[in-house]
Amino acid sequence: MEVLPYILVAMLATMLTRFLPYFLLKKRSDHWVLIHLQKNMGLLIMIILVIYSLKFTNFEIYPYGFNQIFCVILALVLQIYTRNALLSILTPTIIYMILLKFL
Repeated sequence: MEVLPYILVAMLATMLTRFLPYFLLKKRSDHWVLIHLQKNMGLLIMIILVIYSLKFTNFEIYPYGFNQIFCVILALVLQIYTRNALLSILTPTIIYMILLKFL
């Protein structure tokens, strides 16, 4: 029973972060800042994730970051040519796991 308050606080925090923007920005949905964020936030998050994933890569020890760099380039090429996010995420992830096993 002592876990229940933690669960309730986590539930409340999650609900607030999900629903609060709808109530606060209900009348400002055509604001230029929101439109700009809507168009560019996905790209920004992808760039942050790529930088974070390469942050701990050691380029001085075998395989010299080959796995990570190859899969980042593969994801970029797949996204440019296919415009399919699922394919661009799953294919490099699977290939990266295979490369980790064999290199």
